[in-house]
Amino acid sequence: MKSISLLSIVLCIAFVTPSYGAQTTAGLKDIPLAWQPTDTVSSYGKIDLTVYQNTQFVIKPFTDVRKQPSEIGINTEKRFSGKDMLVTTNQNVADWLTDKFSKVLPQFGINVVTDNGTFFVNAAVDKFFVTEGSRYNAEISLSVTLTTKNGVVVWQGMTTGSDSFYGRSFKAYNYYEALSNATISAIHAMLNDDAFQKAVRENK
Repeated sequence: MKSISLLSIVLCIAFVTPSYGAQTTAGLKDIPLAWQPTDTVSSYGKIDLTVYQNTQFVIKPFTDVRKQPSEIGINTEKRFSGKDMLVTTNQNVADWLTDKFSKVLPQFGINVVTDNGTFFVNAAVDKFFVTEGSRYNAEISLSVTLTTKNGVVVWQGMTTGSDSFYGRSFKAYNYYEALSNATISAIHAMLNDDAFQKAVRENK
């Protein structure tokens, strides 16, 4: 009787609980974007904030020029399905980055306003992607244009951000962490760019 009861329990669990493999091979499709950085702004190098004194920045809506706007990552381990597994989002990446730039810049000590700014920041999203192999490797690349309130372009350039760490395989929260940290990295790189600072200094 004990063996029959034990068998019944095992069969019930098998039918009621989906297997780990089945959950994994289902993939990470159309997941929302979540802001989950583990890096703090203070963990990045210092920025010369004297350059940005008496300036206000307006963050204009970004655009996404990637060929596959929904794709944000890929698992290349081939551990679960024997093939690469894409990670996609159902959110607008350009809108998400616009929002994060607006919220993270003040954490670096930059004055962000919604209108009547000294400068306007426009950006095109060239890359926003995590490649997961033995590590999670995130890369973000943005083509940024800085204009004055009179519409004069005073700087154009690329800012990039990255993050890399070990983590449990094919977990959404690890993709969120990598992309969030890479976003902060890209913002820091833009503010610390010599040519960007020179454009601000000479045109404020």
